Amino acid sequence: MGAIGVDVFFIISGFVITLSAKKLTPGLSAVGVFLKHRARRILPAYFIILLITFLLSGAMSTFHYPEKVSNLISAITFSPIDANHAPFYVDDSGFYGIRWTLNYEVLFYLVMAVCLISKYRWLLLFGVFSLSLIVLPMLTGQSPTLNVGGYQFNSAYLNLMTNPIIWMFLVGVGFGLIYPYTKHLNCQLRLVILVIALVVTGYFVLFTPSLGHGLTMSGWYLSILFIAVVLNDEIITKYTPRFFVTLGEVSFSLYLIHTLMNGGIGKRFEDIGVVDGLPRFVLSCVISIGLAYLSYRFIERPVSLRKQKTVRHEMV
Repeated sequence: MGAIGVDVFFIISGFVITLSAKKLTPGLSAVGVFLKHRARRILPAYFIILLITFLLSGAMSTFHYPEKVSNLISAITFSPIDANHAPFYVDDSGFYGIRWTLNYEVLFYLVMAVCLISKYRWLLLFGVFSLSLIVLPMLTGQSPTLNVGGYQFNSAYLNLMTNPIIWMFLVGVGFGLIYPYTKHLNCQLRLVILVIALVVTGYFVLFTPSLGHGLTMSGWYLSILFIAVVLNDEIITKYTPRFFVTLGEVSFSLYLIHTLMNGGIGKRFEDIGVVDGLPRFVLSCVISIGLAYLSYRFIERPVSLRKQKTVRHEMV
């Protein structure tokens, strides 16, 4: 079930980036500011945890195997390398397989950055992705689809750029654009929408086989749930324990760490007698959250504070 969190991650990303990009004045300076902020947000924690994963996953022995070297280079450069493994386009079970989602994230950032040059940024953004997700496949004789099995161009890069999982970002973008106009909705209506969204999501997660990536699987009801939660943000905030707020703050580091826990660190559990099962699951969760907090506290947060100081200095 945890895998469907990727779709929520993509929706949130599209939504947050839209709110952030709205504040930027169109032009080349906006491109630089946007890319600089995005790089500061993801790269420090990513590369530090990547290095730790490398050291705990064989380190120098990696260079004895060409496929592992290729996989490492792919992780460093955010490059898709397997055209036949949709929607991942990398070995998602191998060394730092978690990066497959960040390959899409980086693609989205780059397209968004280009669009920021124009005052018609949102039309341009949807135009670019309409070309990649609909027009280009049709020009090559492929039928439009929302299935994340995607299209086949015999190129990992083209396959990633045209994969329908990108629609999850666009759901977030679309809601980000109309979000300011939803603030006038009646509170009772917002709550009704939330209850319906929770019931629908709970039903499809627990009682149907509709677990998977993309709008044709989990994506559609997760989109409804995300929108319903955002609409009720003020109410939810009042009743959210501080622990969950902290968990949200460390979530990016936790996301980066969880495959390291499954592999490099997790493999060492058996040496101390912790076998697969509930005890290992609980121990993995506790250690993962602890490591994620340390990553957030000593990597992500310091970088964020430096960014805030830089922004204030630029404004002065």
